[in-house]
Amino acid sequence: MTSNIYVHYVDFKNSVSATSTVNADGSYSIFLNSRLSQTQQSNGYLHELTHILQLDFENRDRNIDLLEYYAHHIE
Repeated sequence: MTSNIYVHYVDFKNSVSATSTVNADGSYSIFLNSRLSQTQQSNGYLHELTHILQLDFENRDRNIDLLEYYAHHIE
């Protein structure tokens, strides 16, 4: 994969550990909850990276619950 992945630390103030998005230029941004431990952040990063590597953003027509199911069962 040749796309860039940018990591941002955000104070989410809730239980969200991480989220990600595809950017207009084809790169990706992963947002990690700055309130969490390094281990929790690493787990969140790996989860979001799995979505990117599985091309989940390119398959938006797939059911999000199904995508999450596969993401949690591959880790």
